Amino acid sequence: MSDKTITNLCMSLGLLAAILIGIGEYMLHFMPEGPSGEISMLFSVPLGRAQIGHFIATATIPLYFFGYYGLYRLFRSSNPFYALGLFILGILSFTYGGVWISSRYMAAVVFQGTQGTDLFATMLHQYETSYQVLVWALRILVLGISFFYVMCILKNKINLPKWLVAFNPIILLGLTISTLAWLRPVGVHLAPIAMNTTHFVFFALLLIYSNKRVSA
Repeated sequence: MSDKTITNLCMSLGLLAAILIGIGEYMLHFMPEGPSGEISMLFSVPLGRAQIGHFIATATIPLYFFGYYGLYRLFRSSNPFYALGLFILGILSFTYGGVWISSRYMAAVVFQGTQGTDLFATMLHQYETSYQVLVWALRILVLGISFFYVMCILKNKINLPKWLVAFNPIILLGLTISTLAWLRPVGVHLAPIAMNTTHFVFFALLLIYSNKRVSA
């Protein structure tokens, strides 16, 4: 198997992760009226659907690790430092993300089972301080990923177009979430799976243009 084939296979697994985890997270989070909040969306999500989504999402998280390894292989010949930074932060991001998403179904069970009781406020506080904080860690890491990705594109020697810097994860993530404001009928479907929507576009573009490139 050639080096290019291995790289493409790994990146394709990252694309598959975005699809499968996106399906799982959609089942965990989607509400027809749109997300009321990152925690409050769990107060009324159908538990049977959410349980299936939990297993799909948690089982496929490791595919993102392969995806970022593919990115490392793609960029390492141009600048191994930035390629390694992209890989390490990608692994860290989806390690934290995996811990967070694995908490969502059980949190929904707890919140729905304790609503109207004194225990509810305690459970909500504990979840906010122990698990929801991971979302902010993930977003900071995605900002770091975006920096290393931009540098990989700007310094690439494999003829990838420089305009791909505009499609870095933090920009794509912000754009996806913003659809709730300017294209709400679409945003109610995309925002609950924003990180996966982001990575679907991210990996798809890199797969397309890395296969069009002619080595310098």
